[in-house]
Amino acid sequence: MKFTKVVMALIAAGGLFIACDRQSAKVEGPVWPSKDKLVVGFSQADLMSTWRTVESDNMRDVARERGYQVVITNAEGDTGRQISDVESLLAQGCNVMVIVAIDADAIKPALEACAAKNVPVVMKARGANGTPGVDYASFVASDFVWEGEQAATFIANEAAKKGWNQIRVVEIQGVIGGTDVRDRSQGFHNIADAKGFETVAQQSANWSRSEAQAVVQNVLQSTGGRIEAIYCHNDEMALGASLALQAAGRRVNEDILLVGVDGMIEALNAIKSGSLSATVTCTPKFAAKIFDVIESGIRGEALPGYVAVDDKLVDITNVDEFFSLGF
Repeated sequence: MKFTKVVMALIAAGGLFIACDRQSAKVEGPVWPSKDKLVVGFSQADLMSTWRTVESDNMRDVARERGYQVVITNAEGDTGRQISDVESLLAQGCNVMVIVAIDADAIKPALEACAAKNVPVVMKARGANGTPGVDYASFVASDFVWEGEQAATFIANEAAKKGWNQIRVVEIQGVIGGTDVRDRSQGFHNIADAKGFETVAQQSANWSRSEAQAVVQNVLQSTGGRIEAIYCHNDEMALGASLALQAAGRRVNEDILLVGVDGMIEALNAIKSGSLSATVTCTPKFAAKIFDVIESGIRGEALPGYVAVDDKLVDITNVDEFFSLGF
């Protein structure tokens, strides 16, 4: 007690200097930089599709418009490389990280690396299995569950109009491990299972048009063509499925329904031509929302755990109205 009083007296008198470095005075939680010091690191999952290319270009364009620096990496679909990319971005001085996670679990070491340096993380387009406000600052993305629900609802409604009592469906998924794949599947089955759909096949085509075409060819052979609907997690795969159906003589909208997700211009044109039934938009152009979240963090405002991007169900009845949403 006497020692404590002496120390306090010395401090009050200015006679005691206590030195501490950054490690001993550890800051808890992310530290947002000032706007003039902002350097954003953008860890892109891959550039294997038009969607991802447009997404990266949009990040670059919006950063330029707002006068911010952004450094972009491409993990090429490799989770190990993505972790290295994030570490490299941190080493380059990026003080806010934006991540499109390849895998919701495997991204954890990258989040931990950012936390160790008190760098805020905004998850983009694909989430992470963690807690917003703890493992990352915020998550900005389309509502993938809603997208899946919209696809299943469209199929159920169109089948009812046709008087179909049985709906045997094929679900073609993207790369397994992403929250988009998990949630689009969950949303679809929220409706499909309640409506009594029979899932005759559920298989990944890794977002690839050619792989989806091969998957559908094989399913048509194995089932004898006895399917009423195909749901694809993106438009690239839906367009591949469409090619397989055309080759097999199956008529989209006549004897089979085909639904994708994304809203590619090519898919919207396919709806017009009758080779695709519908798509649920999932715009890649929402970098403005990402930078809005970052600016809110810089201002010290409380951030929402999730920021939704608005999307639409597009079919032949409204394709002209929403054509401008295509990319």
